[in-house]
Amino acid sequence: MELVTQELLILLATNFAVAIGAVVVLWLVSIPLRDVSIIDMFFAVILFAITAVSYVLGEGVPVRKQLLLLLVGLWALRITAHLIKRNWGHGEDARYTKLRSWVKDDRSFIWLSLRKVFLLQGVVIWMASLPVQVALQYAIPVELGWLAWLGTALWVVGFIFESVADYQLMRFRADPANKGTVLKTGLWQYSRHPNYFGELCVWWGLFLIACDNPAGFFTVIGPILYSYLVVNVTGQRTLDKKLAREKPDYEAYMASTSGLIPMWPKQKKSET
Repeated sequence: MELVTQELLILLATNFAVAIGAVVVLWLVSIPLRDVSIIDMFFAVILFAITAVSYVLGEGVPVRKQLLLLLVGLWALRITAHLIKRNWGHGEDARYTKLRSWVKDDRSFIWLSLRKVFLLQGVVIWMASLPVQVALQYAIPVELGWLAWLGTALWVVGFIFESVADYQLMRFRADPANKGTVLKTGLWQYSRHPNYFGELCVWWGLFLIACDNPAGFFTVIGPILYSYLVVNVTGQRTLDKKLAREKPDYEAYMASTSGLIPMWPKQKKSET
């Protein structure tokens, strides 16, 4: 069985063009808005666009194609709606505002943001979606195997986790009495970042679905890269440092609560 075919290479190249084209459009929109944060609100839309292109052009089995289109579509719809509701009208994210200080004027920042934010995220999006692209191309096996069912189950767990965690955090932040305090109830008593845990479960689940075909195993770079970024760059560790500076009781929360994988919270040792 040939793992890398001409058709697959054409599909990957087409989707790379889709990803880069989409981020360039968002870059152009960000210039008059003076808000680079729009890439965060619409990155899931780009991932779904890649999935849709792969669905149309891919030669995979209909049942696998339909499953992946449904799963990625549901994920993209939920996370895009959540991020737009949370971020729209609140101005540029502080991470990108800080990036503006790297250069002397707006003109320089425009080109910096293209390289450091938009094009970089376009490449990351394309790489993260490799399991989906490959799974939508290969026509064997003709039925969903046990890895596909396991991946779907993991996706469901992740989708529920991140949906519930985001809802709990949104309600917590909506109460002015909670300003400056730490959410320690619900899923957040078992993990400091249950939404990130759910997000990674979603994408590792999609990877397992791709592994129904041996070619899927070679796309592991996608979920590995995505996990590294969520844990070390844009998510867990960065947010932990920020919250530890801003909230006095966050360090105690860090000491008692798992960083990512939900676990029973540690009990304080009684003083003797």
